[in-house]
Amino acid sequence: MATDPDRIQLRDIEGCFDGVIPPAIATSSAAGEPNVTHLSQLYVVDDGHVGVSNQFFGKTTTNLAENPHAAVLVTDSGTYDTYHLDLHYERTDTEGPLFEELKASIESISSLMQMEDVFALRGVDVYRVLAVRRIAVGAPPS
Repeated sequence: MATDPDRIQLRDIEGCFDGVIPPAIATSSAAGEPNVTHLSQLYVVDDGHVGVSNQFFGKTTTNLAENPHAAVLVTDSGTYDTYHLDLHYERTDTEGPLFEELKASIESISSLMQMEDVFALRGVDVYRVLAVRRIAVGAPPS
């Protein structure tokens, strides 16, 4: 299968996943009621999937049960280029290698912030990436 040379791949935007600039995720209920929240970090699972640490999601989880589509805005911390990711929710991992890796990362961050009880990881929401589009081109401050 030939790949489109103009298609943006997750590996092309690695600076968006370094945890420096928090991404925002948008979901909506089946009735179209939107919900937007910031994420601690978005993780690349593989070439076609991203993972989100599910720590505080109430409305987002409810929306995904009704409507599995989501959108995320990510910004490259080096270039300030911003991208829109169209996502499709697939599953929530509550154990396994991905869960353990993110749990260790969250525990490390929460320990530094002395907020261990607040940042407990409930699961890792895994999404299939349907499309990646650049929406804004930025430039780092001089």
